[in-house]
Order: sequence, then structure tokens, then C-alpha cells
Amino acid sequence: MGTGGVDVFETLRSRKFLALLAIALLVTYVLPFPFIHGFLRDYSRVREIRERMVKEDEAITCHDVFDADPSFFGSHGMKCSDEYYRPGERTVTVDGFWVYEDTYHEYLRAKRNLREELPAFVIFVIFAFLSFLGFSYAMVDLAVGLAGENGRRLKEVLLSGLRAIPALVAAEILVFIVLVLVLILLAIPMAIFGPLGSFMAGLIAAPAFALVVPAYYFTKEIGLIGEIWRVARNNPGGYFTLGLGLAVLDTLMVFQYHTYLGIGTLFLMLIIGGPRYLLNSLGALWVYLDTPPKNQGEK
Repeated sequence: MGTGGVDVFETLRSRKFLALLAIALLVTYVLPFPFIHGFLRDYSRVREIRERMVKEDEAITCHDVFDADPSFFGSHGMKCSDEYYRPGERTVTVDGFWVYEDTYHEYLRAKRNLREELPAFVIFVIFAFLSFLGFSYAMVDLAVGLAGENGRRLKEVLLSGLRAIPALVAAEILVFIVLVLVLILLAIPMAIFGPLGSFMAGLIAAPAFALVVPAYYFTKEIGLIGEIWRVARNNPGGYFTLGLGLAVLDTLMVFQYHTYLGIGTLFLMLIIGGPRYLLNSLGALWVYLDTPPKNQGEK
């Protein structure tokens, strides 16, 4: 499959490109993992306790109502689960929930630990964002170089990706501002679809952010709104197919943090991060190069 001289399949078979992908995953996920595993563990713990608090509240409320008149409610088929009910133990209210006192103290400890780990995770998020932009640019640079007569060396594309980060950040910020305005205008229609509306928002926004990398690579301009709109208008199939893949991966990326699996969490990050890198570089490059130029059906 070739587009604009770039053969995606040949690129994926290139040892140089696979080495670059491996370096990107190592730097973005593997090396920072020891510094963020504490936050991921505590975040999963807080979620687990919150879910237990909801079930305890349901059990306590149900038994309070049932015990008020067991004969009446029992005759009407009312039943309460005993799994999360511990009669005789002290209860407290937390965020509108009735929970047992030991659960409340466990929740406070987990939240305190989570706050202590938060700064390291914030640094990781910023670092991952910057490295993701730099490595995605390097992958686009390498893919284009592999299609040319003189292939680029890994060191050259890594340096080009590093140098491009400030401009890419500026371009992403501009795209973010425009997308916020667009999504505000579409907020009411999307709200009709409920949870599906959030997925639709990702379907619109995700490819726009991904296209920043190839658009900047070929134009060297920070204001890329016109270029991204050109792709969305002239190649809607490619744009929304890219958006669908990215939206699915982004959804999986959110879910991977809900349950901490130790080293298994790192494997999940790599399994999802690898395709995410490929879509953000080769996928976006393919859609960009497959879009008809301005002088072809556009005035």
C-alpha cells in the first residue's frame, strides 16, 4: 500500500522503523513506569473503594427501609443483599453515601497516597505528550526518508523529532483551541446521544490532533487549521477512519488505568501504545498524503 511514494507495508517491515518504534515505547512507557506505578496502584485502589462504598450504601439503605417493617416489605417481595451489610458496625456519611467507618478511613488513606503520587504522574503525562509528538514526527520523517533515494539514519530522525517538539506543541495548542470552539457548538446535538456523544467528539478531535504531525512536516507552519480542514473535507473517509481507530485506542487507554495489574499494566500500556504510535505517525501520514491537493477540486 503506497501513498505519495510512502509504502506503509514496506515501512512496517523496515528494521530501522521497528527499532525506532521500540525506542519510542521504551522511552515513553518503560523507563517512566517505576515512577508512576504508585499512582496507578493508588488510583485503582481509590476506584475499588468507591465502588465498594456505593454497594455498602445500597445495602445499608435497603436494610434500614426493610427493617422498619419486615412483615410488610417481606410480603411484597423486597429482599436486601447481605454481602456488603454488616449490622452493628458504625457508619458515616461520605459524599452522600452511608458507609462503614473502616471503609471511610481506608478511603482517606488511599486518597492521601494518591495525592502524594500525583506530582510524579503529572510530570509523566507532560513527558509522554512531548515524547509522543517528537517520536511521531521522527517516524514520519523516517517513513518519508525510506521512500526516497537516501534513507535517513536513526540519529538524524531522532534529532529532527526533538527539534520539532516546540513547534508541534504550539500547533497542537492552536488546534485544541479551535476544536474546543467547534465542540462547544456541537455540544447540544452530541448530548442527545449520551455516552455515544463523547465517542463522537473523539472521532472528530483525535484525527485533527494526529494530522498536526504530517501537516507540520510538509508545511513547516504552526497554523494548520486550514490543512486539517482540507483533509477532513477532501478525504472524509480517511479522516474518520483514522478517528475511529484513535478513538477506540484512547478509550482502551483510559480503561487500562482502572485496574492495576502490576507489571501487567505496563504490558497493556505497550500493547495499546504501539498501535497508537503507528496510527499517529504512519496512519496520519497515509491519510494526509492520500488527500487530493488544493488545486484538485478545491478553489
